[in-house]
Amino acid sequence: MIRLKITGMTCEHCAQTVKKALESVEGVREAKVYFPQGYAEVEIEKEVPVNDLTEAVRRSGYGAEEIKESPEVYIPKEGVYDLFILGGGSAGFAAAIKASDLGAKVLIAEDNIIGGTCLNRGCVPSKYLIEGANTFYTPLRNPFPGIELEEGSIDIKEVIEAKEGLLEGLRKEKYWNVLEAYPQIDYRDCRGKFLGEGKALVGKEEISFGKAVITTGSRPGIPPIKNLHRVRYYTSDDIFNIDHLPEHLIVIGGGAIGLELGQAFLRMGSDVTIVEALPDIAMGEEPELRAKLRELLKREGMNILIGATVSEVREEGEEIVLEVEHRGERRIIRGTDLLVATGRAPNTRDIGLEVVSVKTNSRGFIETNEFMQTSNPNIYAAGDCVGKVMLVTVAAMEGGIAAENALLGNRRSMDYLSVPHAIFTDPELAGVGLKEKEAEEKGIKVDVRVLEFSKVPRAALSFRTDGLIKMIVEKDSEKILGVHILAPHGAELIHKAVLLVRYGLTVDEVIQTVDVYPTLSESIKLCAQTFKKDVSKLSCCAQ
Repeated sequence: MIRLKITGMTCEHCAQTVKKALESVEGVREAKVYFPQGYAEVEIEKEVPVNDLTEAVRRSGYGAEEIKESPEVYIPKEGVYDLFILGGGSAGFAAAIKASDLGAKVLIAEDNIIGGTCLNRGCVPSKYLIEGANTFYTPLRNPFPGIELEEGSIDIKEVIEAKEGLLEGLRKEKYWNVLEAYPQIDYRDCRGKFLGEGKALVGKEEISFGKAVITTGSRPGIPPIKNLHRVRYYTSDDIFNIDHLPEHLIVIGGGAIGLELGQAFLRMGSDVTIVEALPDIAMGEEPELRAKLRELLKREGMNILIGATVSEVREEGEEIVLEVEHRGERRIIRGTDLLVATGRAPNTRDIGLEVVSVKTNSRGFIETNEFMQTSNPNIYAAGDCVGKVMLVTVAAMEGGIAAENALLGNRRSMDYLSVPHAIFTDPELAGVGLKEKEAEEKGIKVDVRVLEFSKVPRAALSFRTDGLIKMIVEKDSEKILGVHILAPHGAELIHKAVLLVRYGLTVDEVIQTVDVYPTLSESIKLCAQTFKKDVSKLSCCAQ
């Protein structure tokens, strides 16, 4: 067999033209040409010069060259879907696009709205609400002398209604249009469930598949609080459809979702109380940064209780009443509305995992190896249902890797260390790489610096000096292991740090770079300089 790489094909008609050209060469028994892969296999009856084959392809209007090694292509199978994907969010679509690029025939089954959590009930609507809240809040925080801004008004119903038009446009652009561009992807708006090895029920139809990727996502986790099921409360699934501005919003949970939405409603005019059971808000972040964020939120008017356990919830008339144990005392908190933001739970029930021997952990998240492969070697999983790093960016990356490994064999794994994350409060809290404690637990000797944003000229001239940047480096090599930022636009600034961590740059290499001046991104270089000098004694841009 002779294998050829074919260039210039844009459709199946092109593949048929190339096939005809190859089979016209004397000595060729049969040619199989695969358009999406740009690949051809030529069966010969007697010795055929490769030049005769490539010349025949050239005369037909395409390019060809021999492939000496085994190609990284997938050859589709007859009569089955090459890849069955359970879930139509970011992980599912990333898996489908990768599989389609490899030439596979794909089926996606999604029984909820297309686009998954991030687009419909997560990142996008929450950031929309946050942007609106920050715009409304601008006159109230104006720091510039000589400038007066009029306080505005807010119509929460109109704000929420406008969101729907935005989401509908993004669903069309990012998902429905993708399906039109990839004809090998079959999308079914119905429930999917495994029936057995290589078999699944999609709606009422039984289908066969070669490999599968589970991308069923997650839902809000509901804590076992007494009488919680008897009262009206919101989660991140439905808070974005609220039809009124709460007079007093109580938020159970001081993680990213609770803090972001709590500050948004605070800035729109609600009283807000955060109740967090753990010792601090944003417990996954560096202690210096989360303490500073807590200070700033309290200064803005947010009431925050940490180390507080909700023992019971009830309704009294129009009020929501929480009984809370806080520092050994029983406290009563009264509000008008309640948001439960206590983490996420996987959507892994009733999809037939047990009949295909896919294992989950005690919390229901699917267990995978570094290749996103489950306990069933023919089934992979990606995104929130895996629960490793619950970010839409990670879900999409995992989905693509899972699809590629499922079709071509296990060859790619995820690099979680250089994945950035952010909490979209104001200031924004973002990080990438190891935290100080994580590095020490790994036995790495580290050196650490924390720079206040009052030392950053752009922050000073904008009167936005409430912030910190923390850098963790390996002590001997001065290789940068982690960068963590609490600052205006911290979610944007962190991307500069991603490259430092991913490619193992050192403190000196960062110091030798040149930043635009004055910018907030200069803060990363200034923090690196604190390992060598007192930056308060440096002139502008000096090294």
